[in-house]
Amino acid sequence: MKAVTLVAVRTKSARLPKKALAEIEGKFLIEHMIDRLKMAKIPESVVVCTSTHPDDKILVDIAKRNRVKWFTGSSDDVLHRFIEAAEATNADTIIRTTGDNPLTDPVYIDKMIKHHIETGAEYTYVEGLPEGTKPEIISVSALKKCWELANNPQYSEYMTLYFKNSGMFKVAKVIADPEVSRPNYRLTVDTPEDLKLMREIYKRFYPRKKVFSLREVIKLLDDNPELAKINAHTKPKEVKMEIIDGKMKIVECG
Repeated sequence: MKAVTLVAVRTKSARLPKKALAEIEGKFLIEHMIDRLKMAKIPESVVVCTSTHPDDKILVDIAKRNRVKWFTGSSDDVLHRFIEAAEATNADTIIRTTGDNPLTDPVYIDKMIKHHIETGAEYTYVEGLPEGTKPEIISVSALKKCWELANNPQYSEYMTLYFKNSGMFKVAKVIADPEVSRPNYRLTVDTPEDLKLMREIYKRFYPRKKVFSLREVIKLLDDNPELAKINAHTKPKEVKMEIIDGKMKIVECG
């Protein structure tokens, strides 16, 4: 099995423009994420998957500077971009990550890949980790099947719903260890408040520790509840999935 970590990232963002290029302790957010993903032992490579839009060329330059692979594809169809990137790297399993999650946990990447193999799953997810730290493991054959069934691929950033809720894929679940099981903590970056918290976290660890563990982050937030309150009010976008004429359709709510 060849597993490759794919990072879906663009400079375009509605709520927090160019968040992947936000400065955190002297480096771009996406660079911190690359450093972290490199720590996973099983994946053969990290691939920055961005679009062919001219504004995203800077992300290709960052990938080159940080000595990771890169791929450019559709601006809107993230699912198809992943399929093409997987084919370009000859991967049969991908680790799905997004470029606004610099604290994605490399320990759980390896743990989930092992579980994915042992269970023969097509899609593997983790339950209990904070929002923004959860990778997903997907077989490339399942990616292709999902793309064929998707009614509105422009919403393929929500591919998690396609896999978990359609009943058309073999799904496996990993339960987070109690030490890091904090589903109420929000560690993604999609709003100014999210970015403020992320900067506060990195200020306390970096550069003393280039890559610090998720357990250390959890302990920091447990011991300093005022930090977790910075973005506690932020609500994620609400979407649901419907099956229409045998196709999987994503619908935004509200």
